[in-house]
Amino acid sequence: MKQRVLLTVVLVIAILTIARAQTQNKLQITGRLIDYTNKEPLPNAAVALLEVKDSVIAATVVADAKGLFSITGTKPGNYVLVVSYMGYQQLTRNLQVQDTSRLIALGTLTLKRKGLNLNEVEIVDVKPPITIKEDTVEYNAGSFKTRENALLEELLKKLPGIQVEKDGTIKANGETVKKVLVDGKPFFGDDPKMATRNLPADIVDKIQLIDRKSEQAQFTGIADGEIEKTLNFTIKPDRKKGVFGRATAGYGSDERFSLNASMNRFRQTQQLSIMGGGNNTNNTGFSFSDGFNFGGGAKGGGGAANTGLNRNWNGGINYSDNLAKGLRISGSYFMSDMQRDNERRSERENRHKPDSFSYVNSNSTSLSNNSNHRVNARIEYDIDSFHSLIVTPNISYSSGDNFSESRNTTLNNNKDTVNNGRTINKTTASSPNVNGTALFRKKFDKKGRTFSTNLTFGANSNERESINQSQTSYLQRNGSFRNDTIDQKVMQDNSSKTLGVRMSYTEPVFIDRFLELNYGYSYNANSSNRTTYDKGKDDYDLLNDSLTNAFNNVYSNHQAGISIMTQKLRYNYTLGMNVQFNNLSSENISKDSTLRQHTVNISPLAQMNYNFSKNRRMRIAYRGQTQQPTLEQLQPVPDNSNPLFVKLGNPDLKPSFNNNLSVNYNNFDPVSMRSFFASLTGTFTLNRIVNNTAINDQGIQTSRPVNVNGNYNVNAYMVNGFSLNKQQKTTINTNTYAGLTRDVSFLNNQKNFTQTLNITQAVSFNYMYKEVFDLAAGGNVNYNRARFSNNKANNTNYFNYGLSLDFNVNLPGGIIIGGDVDYTANTGRTEGYNLQYTLANGFISKTLFKAKQGLIKFQVFDLFNQNVSVNRTVMDNYTEDSETKVLQRYFMVSFSYFLNRFGGKAPKGQRGDRMMEAPRNMRF
Repeated sequence: MKQRVLLTVVLVIAILTIARAQTQNKLQITGRLIDYTNKEPLPNAAVALLEVKDSVIAATVVADAKGLFSITGTKPGNYVLVVSYMGYQQLTRNLQVQDTSRLIALGTLTLKRKGLNLNEVEIVDVKPPITIKEDTVEYNAGSFKTRENALLEELLKKLPGIQVEKDGTIKANGETVKKVLVDGKPFFGDDPKMATRNLPADIVDKIQLIDRKSEQAQFTGIADGEIEKTLNFTIKPDRKKGVFGRATAGYGSDERFSLNASMNRFRQTQQLSIMGGGNNTNNTGFSFSDGFNFGGGAKGGGGAANTGLNRNWNGGINYSDNLAKGLRISGSYFMSDMQRDNERRSERENRHKPDSFSYVNSNSTSLSNNSNHRVNARIEYDIDSFHSLIVTPNISYSSGDNFSESRNTTLNNNKDTVNNGRTINKTTASSPNVNGTALFRKKFDKKGRTFSTNLTFGANSNERESINQSQTSYLQRNGSFRNDTIDQKVMQDNSSKTLGVRMSYTEPVFIDRFLELNYGYSYNANSSNRTTYDKGKDDYDLLNDSLTNAFNNVYSNHQAGISIMTQKLRYNYTLGMNVQFNNLSSENISKDSTLRQHTVNISPLAQMNYNFSKNRRMRIAYRGQTQQPTLEQLQPVPDNSNPLFVKLGNPDLKPSFNNNLSVNYNNFDPVSMRSFFASLTGTFTLNRIVNNTAINDQGIQTSRPVNVNGNYNVNAYMVNGFSLNKQQKTTINTNTYAGLTRDVSFLNNQKNFTQTLNITQAVSFNYMYKEVFDLAAGGNVNYNRARFSNNKANNTNYFNYGLSLDFNVNLPGGIIIGGDVDYTANTGRTEGYNLQYTLANGFISKTLFKAKQGLIKFQVFDLFNQNVSVNRTVMDNYTEDSETKVLQRYFMVSFSYFLNRFGGKAPKGQRGDRMMEAPRNMRF
């Protein structure tokens, strides 16, 4: 393993050395920009170098405070120098750079203010690759090249600070992106992959990463502590009118198939998208990914989306438009039907006492069928310039059935058998859900004076019927075995109804301060009925009173708060205080008893944004938040669907309270093209709900949730991205993560403190040579450490290593060759789980037809047939290593057809436009 790590380091150093060598002995262009009239310098002026033959941007820089600029790494050739500055006419110069040139000193260049009657040149509007605003990082899509017909997901992978997981999950600076918008409008609800795995990259103008505030906070301008990571894709003006889409059909070995089709029609403000497809290649979400998804996008396994063998059918429609003045609507319907066949084996080490252990070996199989329907809508109505209404209804219905069978063997300290058994579970379930919000907002004549009220509602239910069958043999003290048989039907019916309202009033006080008063009330009524029948002679008709329970919970709270926001030129901050009165009434119908709880939480709110400069910002935020226990945690009856792991509820649970603190820092240097992001987050929880687990001498575990204090977690994240040349052709990104968690739990009524440390270091390298070749390489090292207060002998350390390579080569004749290789190594695991494997995928494709709207492709997944999925779970009282069934090697041939018909005309100044007038020449 040390040899592999050394090889990785040598490889990274070699790549950096080669890339550095490429930038040496290149040309340099310098100059100084001043005002034509007063000769004052023009700081932060945008300077671009364009190739004459196709107006492609070769380099971009920004002048410093003295108006000085320097472009390095320029190759010999013919260029156009373009200078843009707000309020001034664009300046252009033709440059013919020869091999003998080393330094081109342009001297002082003057810019004239607009309004003068002079001949002007229409040219590209120079845009920096990254712009940082108060709560938004904006990427210029044209600065990050992608392959022809690439999807948005490929574009995201090239953006500094953005990480796309193998299952398609998007993370921005360590935080999960939960929502994606297209031109500010929802696209198929809240599933980001619906946009990133279906829309083409070449229609996007900008990608905006937003720390999105709540609807109410966006209206009042005063932070309420609710932040959601959101991506917004703005569409190029010339792509807002047209029809585009793609269709793919593929068939391969082992009867693998993939069918996908989508059609999008954009007409200025109107968006219509229709899509559908099916596959048995573990693509659990709707995506094309060049015809079919390599293992559901989870290369190398380890993700839930890649476990088992999955068959999926899905389809949907999304529509948004401005129907009338001030009236905007968007809505979508989506359905999916999935079948999953899975197998799993695991080895668990249970910790009882410092010198007492037990071991559980398990093998299980399962087959599940699930279908889901969901409808999302958003209606925005600007009644007039002072009043607006936003309504967001959501409806979903899911149903399914599952069959699972498992065999377990428990061993004691001496590895002697304590028990063994077989369990079968058959379950059918359905769950209809309705929820939504209605937000009314009002502005007054006085600027800053507003009133808003937000209504939330919901009605959810879940009906489940299960057959639990098990046969377990337990070792007795006399050496014999006692057999225990369970054959039961469990009928579970859970339902909940929620209603809430929050009102807010803002008032300007002094010149730069705003006061907010708010009040909220929420009501949540839920019921849980669990009925258990034992098998009689012919049917399940014997009521089991000890495993039957019905109870109703009513939770309500009143919340009142006051906050004040101060707005300055370089910074703003919000300080507030909320008081929340919680009431819980739990009625146990089966036992004719009622439990009532009254708690009070005081939660301060603080948030500050500070702008060091245009591209350097910091945000600090604190928020307190209450979290209620779930129905399963409250229900005081055993769940013995697995007789060796029995779960109990606790009706005495109190709500937990989270104290959340975060510090974020953003910096982008437009001169060096370096981006840097750092964050520090921490959570300290009061009355956290944890499990109190008891293990008896027969290996039976019984867990019951309880409240406890002393839990916390701290996470630090750093992203550093930089380019080795101004053309953004060679970029390097590093990601550093460190997380420290302290959990409190109980084992056999003994309190245990578990401290876990996770450190991850990753580096990625991206290189693109024109339209011919692109390469992405990366590596990561992950270190995990766990420390236990009661069982120090069980302290553990283990590493994970990974290397990846992804490349594409465009050959003459429309032929493309590409592939990806992922190497994964696990260490420190139980014997048999320290697996090392290489997952290699590859393809060769050929474009067809005159306009290249057709593509035929041959693909191979898992060329070496080594794909596996292993996972380690470290908890307070056990460590478990597991391996899950995954999709392995297959081949596929597919055909794709691309449709792109746009009626819009690209506005003047966009990339690719020809210059209207040739500027004067300069020769060196």
